[in-house]
Amino acid sequence: PPSPRRGGVVFALAEDVATPTPRCTWKSAPMPCYRTTDGILLTIPLPAEEDAGTFTLTVEQPGGRIVRQITVDDHDFARELIFLTDSLYKRAASPREIARDARAVKSILSVESPERRWQGRWREPVPGMKSTGYGVERYYYRATDSTRSITLDTQAKPRGTFAGDTSDAPSPGAPSWRHAGIDLPARRGASIIATAAGVVVDVGEYVLSGRTVLVDHGQGVVSAYFHLDTATVSKGDIVRTGDRIGRAGSTGLATGPHLHYGVYLHGKDVDPIAWRDMPPWMLERE
Repeated sequence: PPSPRRGGVVFALAEDVATPTPRCTWKSAPMPCYRTTDGILLTIPLPAEEDAGTFTLTVEQPGGRIVRQITVDDHDFARELIFLTDSLYKRAASPREIARDARAVKSILSVESPERRWQGRWREPVPGMKSTGYGVERYYYRATDSTRSITLDTQAKPRGTFAGDTSDAPSPGAPSWRHAGIDLPARRGASIIATAAGVVVDVGEYVLSGRTVLVDHGQGVVSAYFHLDTATVSKGDIVRTGDRIGRAGSTGLATGPHLHYGVYLHGKDVDPIAWRDMPPWMLERE
């Protein structure tokens, strides 16, 4: 986009650059990039947990390199207090189990299968998708705490991203995470569809995300569907855009039926709306 910001995505195409083994860097670190019929393609995640600033993108080409300075604008993500029943609070305060789950999920989200499995515009997993809640800092308390005044320290920071490994992070006094997706209203049992074609790489049951389905769309793009009541696919299934993959529920750390929908690029979460609103030239790129 003209003004990238924290939580978004940078879509970059180095036109007419032809090399059999593309090499690119972002912030001086290797960034996966792929050959297309028109050049070298990069999709760069700008997760909410990383800082704003001006950073260097490089694309190697025969006889030299392309260098661009890209400014990532800051963005103010909101804060929320969420009050839980005792049983849900116990779930939120289970660091060992949460860290175990997160390590397992992280290895799946970091998959870099070279083939792009989708084309065309992405669908909504449930009708009426709006950008609500991505990047929000959420602090969790017992329901009984709602009767007292709670003031968050202005310097308080969440432990990390929701369903991420926060075992080594300092505790701010209450379980807390930055929301890594968006919450979509859905009645219990409502159909959840695959937003694009891909391969199901995980159907699991986790402390925070509950019944979970992860779909690999290729080239470092994975979509995530949390808190499902039922999964209607199995690991290894090939799904097409619009195929039903599950039914909405409230499993895991959820206070009611809904869908948590996430998009991960190269293992890092981004706002699913920013991914959905990709530029038109991305849609049919091969």
